[in-house]
Amino acid sequence: MSVRRHIGNPEYLTKRIPQNPKYQHVKSRLDTGNSMTKYTEKLEEIKRNYRYKKDELFKRLKVTTFAQLVIQVASLSDQTLEVTAEEIQRLEGTRDFDVSICN
Repeated sequence: MSVRRHIGNPEYLTKRIPQNPKYQHVKSRLDTGNSMTKYTEKLEEIKRNYRYKKDELFKRLKVTTFAQLVIQVASLSDQTLEVTAEEIQRLEGTRDFDVSICN
């Protein structure tokens, strides 16, 4: 019987490759299916964007932000109404003047 000898040291297969900080941001393009790293990344993304859903068109607002937005729109609409009321009075005044000239 012969004893099988290994070529090289069998510990080479279990040795970890040191990570280079220069390439930390690089990810593999090969999809190997579900893994623990993908699962943890998905959980982190859910924690960051827990308020948003995929089918929502707009981001959700806080109540205070919504209130400020409503106040701003109301003030702009009030200013617009004041301007249109002044224009209507001015137009009515010129129309009365034109009618008096024709008679």
